[in-house]
Amino acid sequence: MSDKEKIGFIQGVVYSCGHLAADCDEPTITWLSEERQMAIINAIPEIHRPIFLWLKYHLRRPSEACALRWEDYDEINSVFIIRRSVSAREIIDSTKKGVEHYIPCHTEFRTLLKNHRRNIGSFIFTNPKARKLGGRYTNESLNNIWRKACKLVGESIDLYSGLKHSSCSQYINEKGLSLSELQIITDHKRLDSVMKYAKVEVARKRALMERGKIIPMRKVVDG
Repeated sequence: MSDKEKIGFIQGVVYSCGHLAADCDEPTITWLSEERQMAIINAIPEIHRPIFLWLKYHLRRPSEACALRWEDYDEINSVFIIRRSVSAREIIDSTKKGVEHYIPCHTEFRTLLKNHRRNIGSFIFTNPKARKLGGRYTNESLNNIWRKACKLVGESIDLYSGLKHSSCSQYINEKGLSLSELQIITDHKRLDSVMKYAKVEVARKRALMERGKIIPMRKVVDG
């Protein structure tokens, strides 16, 4: 292939990729303000609330919370080691991406964790309503509890959007974090993985546009 042909080939690839990227934009995610999110969590029976608060504060997947064991918590450094998940209703010794994540315990959750009774079994979060004593939560049980709480407060949002998506979006749109800071918190390797959370609401855009003192327009006098 000649140099001219190579240049033409590269330009064609770049052009195609640009169109692919434009055509494959992720849809705008659905999320709740922290006030509305907490209204749902507070509507959840207290015996089930800890795992939902953990999901809110630590921005992880429900399947990872279901698989979390006491041995995955480094009490000295107050860090959760995310190394397991649930797939097809079975515990697997790997996360979705096959990578271990070291997630600091959020200050707001630390007191709750200290008071959280170590139930029978090895899981941090055990479902008091499980058939087996010390049984863990399942994705199905979490979704059922979440839907009932949503109904009580008049909300309609799925579990993943109401917890992880909402908490991530709150960091950007309500708490003023940058995308790079959110990337550090969520432990994503690539910045574009958190770009979807930057699609802010109209009210937030308006507040940013109108921030600061506005210089009034000068009247123009004819003649």
